[in-house]
Formats: sequence, structure tokens, C-alpha cells
Amino acid sequence: MLTFEYLARHPLAPTGGRPPLLVLLHGIGGNEVGLFDLAPRIDPRFLVVSPRAPYENTPGRYRWFDVEFTSGRPRVNAEEAESARLRALQFINDVVMAYGADPRQVFLFGFSQGATLAYSLLLTAPARMRGAVLVAGRVLPEVAPLAADRAALRHLTLLIQHGREDPVLPLTRAVAARDLFADLGVPLGFREHPGGHQLSDAMTDEALEFLTVQIDRAMPREVASPA
Repeated sequence: MLTFEYLARHPLAPTGGRPPLLVLLHGIGGNEVGLFDLAPRIDPRFLVVSPRAPYENTPGRYRWFDVEFTSGRPRVNAEEAESARLRALQFINDVVMAYGADPRQVFLFGFSQGATLAYSLLLTAPARMRGAVLVAGRVLPEVAPLAADRAALRHLTLLIQHGREDPVLPLTRAVAARDLFADLGVPLGFREHPGGHQLSDAMTDEALEFLTVQIDRAMPREVASPA
């Protein structure tokens, strides 16, 4: 029994071995269906899995952890955030085992609170990840001090995307995340896009190209994406 409810798309093209895994992490108020709409466009070599966050806000709308704004500043429910982090790690492990995915090629694609969760996973359990696309998220201040050492993080490759006019999480949040990972020696791309708190078509195109490039680098050319 896997930790979360989820949707899955099996690989549509052979890799010559275990398939790479892409885990889609939706934002607050979303569910497993939202980002899964991208599945037909995602590189066919990926096993794509989209879990549903564990906490329900309203029917059909879920969160990874609660955030309160009553004090004028976002206050995270630390217990829920830590529970979501641990359960997400268990979910990834279970998917790798259940579907025979390559444990060395696990990628995350997170939007908003899903990107924030992905940052936490990358910082605290980098050995279980290979890379990530992080859209409109932030690093929780409680998690930054728990980051693994530089040597444990250096194999990661990240793409950070953020809207210049984001009214929910200002661009400065993405800049801070970029600086943290850069200081830790993690190779990354950083892209500012016009618009607010969103995953635009241009951001999607850029993200999917990034993911294809990453698995092209890990696989022989004869099993790269079919023309």
C-alpha cells in the first residue's frame, strides 16, 4: 500500500533498463489531477507519478501542510510539514520498489507548496534524488539548517522558475533558494518569467526540455527519446 493516493503513467518508450521516475507535487488547494495533465507531454521514458497531498482543505482540494497568515506573515504548521516530508520520502521509496524505477534517476517537479516540499526533500535526502524542477516555491527556514553537506548534494541538477510579479511568493524567495543551493555547490538553472503565481506554457516547455536533457545525459544515445 503506497503512502498517498496517486495517478501514474507508465513509461511509453524503452530505456534499456529501469525507467527514470518523475514525481509531480501539486500546490496547496490542488490535487493529483492538476499537474498530471502534463503527462502526455512528458518525455515518454519517464515513469510519471502524481500523488495527492495528505491533508484536505475542502472537498477535492488538498495541502501538504497548513500555513496561517493571521499574524501578517506566513506561519507553517511544522508538524504537518515534517510529516509530509517523511511520508513523501516513503512514497518515493515505495514507488521505486513497486514499479521497478531507477533509484538513481528520481526527479521531482513541484509547483508552489509542492516546490517547497521538493526543496525540503532535496536538502535533507539528496541521495534519493537526481534533480528537480521547482516552480514558484520557497525553502522553509526550518529546513535550511538541516541541509546535507556539499558532497551529498553535488550530483543534483535543478531548474528554478518563478514569476517576476508573483503576489503569493515574491521573486526574492526564489532568489534565496537559488543562492542557498549555489552556495552548496549544486548546478542549477534560474529563470525569471513574466507573470504571477503560475506555471505558464513557456515555463512548462522549458521544464520539460530540462527533464529530457537530464535523462539524455544518463542514457546511451541509442535509447534516447524516439524521433
